[in-house]
Amino acid sequence: MKEVLVFMGVLLGCLARSLLPFMRKLRKAAEEGRVITWDHRYTASFLAALLVASVAALLITPEVSLASPMSPLIVFCTAFAIGFSSNGVLNELMKQAGVV
Repeated sequence: MKEVLVFMGVLLGCLARSLLPFMRKLRKAAEEGRVITWDHRYTASFLAALLVASVAALLITPEVSLASPMSPLIVFCTAFAIGFSSNGVLNELMKQAGVV
């Protein structure tokens, strides 16, 4: 059960971090009367961050010593933060490398 919560938290954290900039651009374009489409750089960033965050979450989470029993909400929120932040770091590294 804990592993499923960790994976779902990481997945949704990565997805949220990938979709927020796109939604911001979409809202701005709608206000200006333009139409924009999904940029596949978002997809590449999401897939890379999902892989890294999933591996990190699956390796780190079992080793973390927390009070027992651990609340499922805390497990999910921690995994969400791992996914969200790792995707943010990956996005910044991609910008610095000139990939995006």
